[in-house]
Amino acid sequence: MIKRQKYHLEPDRGLLNDPNGLVFYKDMYHVFFQWNRFEKNHSYKEWGHFTSKDLLHWNWEGSALLPEQFYEQNGVYSGSALIKDGQLRLFYTGNNKSGGVRKSSQCLAVTEDGKTFQKKGIVLSTPTEFTEHFRDPKVWQDGDNYYMVIGAQMKNGRGSVALCSSKDAENWKFELVLAKSKEYEMVECPDYFQVDGQGILLYCPQHRDNERDSSLCSFSAYKEFDFNDIVSGKIEDSNVQNLDEGRKKMDQGFDFYAPQTFTSPDGRKILFAWMSRMEEEEEKLFGEGESSIHCMTLPREISYRNGELCQLPVRELEKSLCIHKISEQERQSGEIILKNRVYCAKLSNLQNETSFKIEFQNREVILEYKKVEKIISVKRKNWVTKDYDERNCKIDSLETIECWSDISSMEIFVNQGSKVFSMRMFTEEENGKVKISGLMKETVVEMYDLMGEGEEKNE
Repeated sequence: MIKRQKYHLEPDRGLLNDPNGLVFYKDMYHVFFQWNRFEKNHSYKEWGHFTSKDLLHWNWEGSALLPEQFYEQNGVYSGSALIKDGQLRLFYTGNNKSGGVRKSSQCLAVTEDGKTFQKKGIVLSTPTEFTEHFRDPKVWQDGDNYYMVIGAQMKNGRGSVALCSSKDAENWKFELVLAKSKEYEMVECPDYFQVDGQGILLYCPQHRDNERDSSLCSFSAYKEFDFNDIVSGKIEDSNVQNLDEGRKKMDQGFDFYAPQTFTSPDGRKILFAWMSRMEEEEEKLFGEGESSIHCMTLPREISYRNGELCQLPVRELEKSLCIHKISEQERQSGEIILKNRVYCAKLSNLQNETSFKIEFQNREVILEYKKVEKIISVKRKNWVTKDYDERNCKIDSLETIECWSDISSMEIFVNQGSKVFSMRMFTEEENGKVKISGLMKETVVEMYDLMGEGEEKNE
């Protein structure tokens, strides 16, 4: 059964992982990403490239940054984008493993047309405080200064986030350790931004076997973080943030990692993430018979409400929705049949619900709500074991649910995105099916088909 998506970003071959260099430049959205175009594994890394004028229709641009120089010969690793003096500047980690010894360098490439890129070389070498697990620079401008956060590992084998600065976005220096973890051996993919007046630090804590130099497990987290305290000198190197306390999960589901944000022309903060954290056996089976593996999440608008970072699909995606008129028979049976697996289900006015269940496709995914326990849970059929894996979270009350289904994925947004469950699904049947049981009459259920290429929207 084909697993290739209809409206999520994925290349035509190879393996996709972290989103990189997200930016709006010269009237185009640019999404770069980690790409192995040769195999469906992590043995090779370059940057692939998509562009769009509207976040809805995307063009495949192919390769952007190749591992051509000595300092990046073992991989053009993750990074970010900055616009300065009309140029698009891409900052990334160059990986070199000469003689089996890892060497990381923060590097720069520039372009004036968004298509051809000129390498400028190394702009920052690893400071003495860190091991060579020093990567994934996220760069931004604050006033007359430029800042860079980098995921890192201290010499004592603990994870951290480093802060670097520059006056010209070319000559960089290490300033201080911004945050540390005692629990995790590495921190990857940091991002700092402000939204709705709140500073947010995104990061991915990672357990590593330091002796074998191998990754064990990791996830995506965030915490409230006031960067102004850093630049004003209120926080110094001796009083850094604790990454283990006060952190919150970015996603409650199965497949979500390495999120990165950027600002749209109208000022919205938009996020993409890699929709995978599969185990080796899951990944092998999922990619069997396919030319490519993995995809991005939907582009999501970020907001901060009631002490939580909230995520919802960008409003542009609403233009692709076509109303699916629910028949009387479907209402009575609670089973709604869609023309395919590409659809959106919206439930609202859920405040009085006590418990209910939604089954998607052939019970590939099951969502349950239990008001007394204050739990919403999502079960996904594991395509290796054939059992169900479960993720759940506590919620004080329930108001809305949005479920966006693609050929082989589902993203569920609870309470206007205050909780999100992201997951890939192993396609078992072509039909789209939503079976709802236990709902009260006042709950509003809306179903939408999503347009494919060349389709016209229903009036």
